[in-house]
Amino acid sequence: MRTCDLLHTIDRLRNGLRRSRAAVAGRPLLPPGLCIGQGVYIGRSVQFDWMHAHLIVLEDECTIVDGTRILCHDASSNRRLGVTWVAPVRVGRRAFVGADAMILPGVTIGENAVVAAGAVVTRDVAPGTVVAGVPAQPLRTTVELDDERRRMLEASPAFPRIDYHGRALSTARLGELLEAARVSGGYFLVEPDAPFAPSCSDSPGPSSVLERPT
Repeated sequence: MRTCDLLHTIDRLRNGLRRSRAAVAGRPLLPPGLCIGQGVYIGRSVQFDWMHAHLIVLEDECTIVDGTRILCHDASSNRRLGVTWVAPVRVGRRAFVGADAMILPGVTIGENAVVAAGAVVTRDVAPGTVVAGVPAQPLRTTVELDDERRRMLEASPAFPRIDYHGRALSTARLGELLEAARVSGGYFLVEPDAPFAPSCSDSPGPSSVLERPT
């Protein structure tokens, strides 16, 4: 086997191991060389820069939501100058990239940062920062965002996600969610490891709502 063929085979095997540690929605074909950490979530219809995926790093526990596009090259001067700019992209640990966002070449999204849906990110996002818009601009910190969500939790219905999502969603539970949306304008789905004690019921009522610590 030629050296280049051997290196390509090793790369494909490594990429396969990385994919096994990530949750990938649907059955997308991931490009060779893409570096994926542990606990990464990749949504449906996410588009990676196929020819330059070796420059993309998705760090542990980051979330890339449906329709996101990550580009590592910019050929806007190619017709005039005959050159293409190529630069790496890194999504930091526990960062969240919202639906249909676009990440342009050379961007680093910091740890715990949040990119809003539809944003076009043209420059680095500082750790713990929420950005939105075209081009993306800082709005607030993720600490401020989470503080707001905690205040909302005190006044909004909350349901255990494991019992109120996907195949577990019975007709009765769907009715509870619809009623919560009608009365309160929305509701929270809470993960099993969140700091709440979930309890559920097939019939509407207080027992279906998460119990909050006093």
